[in-house]
Amino acid sequence: MPLPDPLRGEVWDVDFPDFGRHPAVVLSVNALNSRLGHVAVVPVTGTPGPAATHIALTADAGLTRYDQSYADVTALQPVDRAALVRQRGRLAPGEVDGLATQLRTYLGL
Repeated sequence: MPLPDPLRGEVWDVDFPDFGRHPAVVLSVNALNSRLGHVAVVPVTGTPGPAATHIALTADAGLTRYDQSYADVTALQPVDRAALVRQRGRLAPGEVDGLATQLRTYLGL
């Protein structure tokens, strides 16, 4: 079975080894997503953390678990592409830009 080819900004259900199936946003760049065996993702949570690390996401991303969903940049991690179960939706361009900005701030880049 071929591995999925996720795109930056897509929301996928991911089978995380530590905490099971959970939605996550793909943040790694498209040029590498189809070439490597893993992608960089940020898990989605229903917990509103500090605005510097938690980006509010709209319902357009295909998220239904929480009344309000947040991408938590402090949880950035690589996952095997085989752990991507199904695509749920896609972030708006402004949401992807916000995640990139907050990730740079969090990492001091």
